[in-house]
Amino acid sequence: MFSLASFLITLREAIEAALIVGILLIYVTKIGEKKLKKQVWIGTIAGIVLSILTAVIFQFALGGFESYEEIFEGFAMIIASLLLTWMIIWMLKTGKDVQKKLEEKVDISIKQQQKYGLLTLALISVLREGVETVLFLAGIGATEDSPWIVLWSGLLGIVVALIIAFLIFYSGKKINLRSFFLITSIVLIVVAAGMFSHGIHEFQEIGWFGSETHWLQKQVWDMSGILNDKTNELGKFLRALFGYQDKPTWLEIIAYIGYYLILGFIALVSFLLIKKKSKNNFQSNKTFRREEKT
Repeated sequence: MFSLASFLITLREAIEAALIVGILLIYVTKIGEKKLKKQVWIGTIAGIVLSILTAVIFQFALGGFESYEEIFEGFAMIIASLLLTWMIIWMLKTGKDVQKKLEEKVDISIKQQQKYGLLTLALISVLREGVETVLFLAGIGATEDSPWIVLWSGLLGIVVALIIAFLIFYSGKKINLRSFFLITSIVLIVVAAGMFSHGIHEFQEIGWFGSETHWLQKQVWDMSGILNDKTNELGKFLRALFGYQDKPTWLEIIAYIGYYLILGFIALVSFLLIKKKSKNNFQSNKTFRREEKT
């Protein structure tokens, strides 16, 4: 009766949106431009409304794909898993610089006297998070028995996110956001791997990977008698959260493991590039200080 994946995704996305809006409001107050708060609020509300409209339009569009249910669900889950992975990598890589970049954009908007600069910045920031959420929930919804479970679990995530944002900006309580984003990133990576594997499963059902006699289509094991992914509550929970299959094929296992291998390779390359960049910046600063002393 509860979708943990839906809850975690809306929790993360809503916190990111709330942090962006909070940073904008605090910064315009800090630089003595309180009058610009109105623009931030209008942009935020407009972003929320457009996100809701996007969700409604997306839901209506699903009606036209009923005859292609497996195809749509397969693409929805794979696209959602790839976007979720990209979002996690982006946040872990650039999340610490978000505040600095936002403040720079505010300064540019004020200096160039852009009439609706902050309104647009707030709108785009909130709308981006909203559209991402719609796509992610579409992928999760394909694995759940009822869309209402995804909906109310997602709404609960938004409520909790707003409470956390309030604690951060108004009560003065310190919350370790780095640890929060790291823990949720690990869980959501597992969710994304499950969605990717499940998307492949949908394509298998319509025969896109050859006949059932092909070795890739053969079942590796059968757990349906112990932990059925359609009738057992724990099995359904694991299916929705991790993409668990009680009768996985070799292709699904390869897709699941392959996802982690590719993600690990990307993470390793990103780490080496960041380390190299940090080393170059350190050497440049060291050279600059030496020249100053000279």
